[in-house]
Amino acid sequence: MRILVVSPTPSHPQDAGNRARIHAVLSGLKAAGHGITLCLLDREKVAPEHLDSMRSAWDELILVPHDRSLEKPSLPDGSFGLDDWIQPALEDALVGLAARRPGFDMVLVEYVFLSRAFTFFPAPHLRFPAPVLKVLDTHDQFGGRDKRLRALGLNPSFYFTTEAEEARGFGRADLVLAIQDEEREAFDAYSPKPVLTLGHVPAEDRPPLAPRPPDGRFVIGYLGSSNPMNTRALGRFLAALDLPALAAAGAELRIAGSAAGHLAPQPGLTLLGPVADPDELYATVDLVVNPHEGGTGLKIKTVEALARGRPVAGTAEAFAGLAPQLPFQAAADAPALAALVQRLVAEPALRPGLARDSARLWQGYAARVAAEQRHLASPAELRLAMQRPRTLLVTDLRFWEERLGNHARIASLARAARSEMDLDLFFLGTMSETEQDRARKILGGRCRLFPTGPLPATPEAILPKGLTPFERRSTIAAALPLFARHLAENPPDAVVLEYIRLSYLRHAIAQPVLKVLDTHDIMSLRARNFAHFGRRHFIEISVQEELRILSDFDQLLAIQQDEFAWLEALLPGRVLLAPHVVPLVPRAAGSAEGPVRIGFLGGDSPMNRDGLAWLLDQVWPAIAPLGAELHVAGQVSAAVPPGRAGVVAHGMVERPEEFLARLDIGVNPVFYGGGLKIKTVEYLCHGLPSVLTAEALYGLSGGAGTAYALAEDRAGFVAALAELVLDPTARARMGDAAQAFGRRHFGPAALAPAMRSLAGLARGIPRPAARPRAAGA
Repeated sequence: MRILVVSPTPSHPQDAGNRARIHAVLSGLKAAGHGITLCLLDREKVAPEHLDSMRSAWDELILVPHDRSLEKPSLPDGSFGLDDWIQPALEDALVGLAARRPGFDMVLVEYVFLSRAFTFFPAPHLRFPAPVLKVLDTHDQFGGRDKRLRALGLNPSFYFTTEAEEARGFGRADLVLAIQDEEREAFDAYSPKPVLTLGHVPAEDRPPLAPRPPDGRFVIGYLGSSNPMNTRALGRFLAALDLPALAAAGAELRIAGSAAGHLAPQPGLTLLGPVADPDELYATVDLVVNPHEGGTGLKIKTVEALARGRPVAGTAEAFAGLAPQLPFQAAADAPALAALVQRLVAEPALRPGLARDSARLWQGYAARVAAEQRHLASPAELRLAMQRPRTLLVTDLRFWEERLGNHARIASLARAARSEMDLDLFFLGTMSETEQDRARKILGGRCRLFPTGPLPATPEAILPKGLTPFERRSTIAAALPLFARHLAENPPDAVVLEYIRLSYLRHAIAQPVLKVLDTHDIMSLRARNFAHFGRRHFIEISVQEELRILSDFDQLLAIQQDEFAWLEALLPGRVLLAPHVVPLVPRAAGSAEGPVRIGFLGGDSPMNRDGLAWLLDQVWPAIAPLGAELHVAGQVSAAVPPGRAGVVAHGMVERPEEFLARLDIGVNPVFYGGGLKIKTVEYLCHGLPSVLTAEALYGLSGGAGTAYALAEDRAGFVAALAELVLDPTARARMGDAAQAFGRRHFGPAALAPAMRSLAGLARGIPRPAARPRAAGA
């Protein structure tokens, strides 16, 4: 391909993160055999020798004059308009480049504020039949950037705009590149064009550094420039760090770069100043820290240190896009990171694990980025990414509220699906404008909403043939013609029905389409489980009838491993494991002071009410004297009797994740129910040490005694909970393992394979045949 790159930032020298990013992207394209013309705005007044380096590296360099004094914001709120940095010299250059023959096959624009460059390359028509592929490399999220910085007490600099303006810029491209997955998920919420992830790996080919020779010391390093975000985060980290204790323990913090220009050396703190090569720091340390707070994009310094073979500890924001599993790489903020560093100093046994996990994290990330670079270099792969199947999600649940487990399930499924498919919503019911806005943020910037409005009862309606007895009881007759008409007018590639309660709608599907049922639970087994404890489930169906219904779908989505295995054995080749996933969140901060906070979060179901009653009657009398508090949230809190000492009922909480973040321990005392317990998953993903019954762990295994405490009976529940209340070290150790377990099994990446398979099936691509197992496997 002949590729035109339009950039405000040079590729040489690679002395800043954005320069290193551009150099790596262009080097990958060049290595794949493509020709590179770099159209560079002379915004940073590059030295002649660096211009010569760019001329040597790329096929052509075009330098365009640019006056930074003309970069003035034009929007009423003080933000920059999308094209406020576009100047006549660039427009003139683009007119000439667009007129070249032969023309360019791809236009790659660096940063959304230069997206106007795409408009100079028209859509295919008679004069120019060959399409020009337009790809936007975002680098960062600029919509609302000023608000995020001001929330940290920093004045915004560089470019910032609104989400609406950013989305308008995205609309000019064919494909949008995000530098990391979490940012891609944010863009997916409002981008009118497909978004792909293209991570960053330094283009230089240097072997990792060898470990520092042991000398009895533990040396910690930090490298950063003096930009306000760095100096603020570093200051907060140092304020929370006990430097005298570090020095007394034989540890030392070394700071390189201009971020520490205002600091003075002291025991435990060494200042190296600016370094010509980061290895001047990395070669002399055992651990690198990154206390970054706020901001977006990929933290290049984190990637750089990992690439050089150094263990890295940091905040969740410092590791955004890398999906680490260790709590040492997911601290809530800079002070929390300081506490983790003190643990690493005090407990040397923790360090080898961090080193191994850092190396493993880097190897996996580097392999993933290499695959992403190959996709960018392949026109066929890029065209396929543009041709996304349209999938219709059908539900009567107000999932955008995200207050109940089934809400969270549908929302997490939609967020994962929107990275592979364009989503429509057929909602059986009414939606206010506010509800539609909330649904769009979950379904993505390319979604369409189709609420039915009120559905009248039609007792005289003639129901279609083939309904089972359960479906006859569940059918809303008025929905069938509405659904059939919708499918005829807006034909999708796939239909996903949420819950077996809506399975009757499959009888309205007349055209070829992939029919998918998201099961949530095996309802017949769940009903049997309820009946064993004398409770009636809201869905009553036999195993035989449920299997008859399930067999009429092309694909079934199972939420956990046990149900997947059960369904796959009965309906082989038609089941995808689509686990519930939770966004990557920092470790729960807990109660900074005061009593230990134990939490239970749940909806108003019989199993939750009965489990809470058992907890209050059988367990809490033994725990309350230890000085802990029990905090109950969600609809189940209505079942808390008034006046119970040490028990706080919160009612419905607007943001369950904020409730969980303030807990020290989680409990789930349910003893029947079936299905995956989403609250259990959320405890684990928030790094909460938890005491759980066997029923609360249905479908989970492999972490008992480390990532969570499994209580077989009342005595076991009391003993495990008492130990966690009384022993902060045990809480910290189990919380570490819980977060790693949760991220490994329920991080966003766990749902990606199922969504890729579903998108492939919707395109008409058959699933690959299962590989035969090797003997003894």
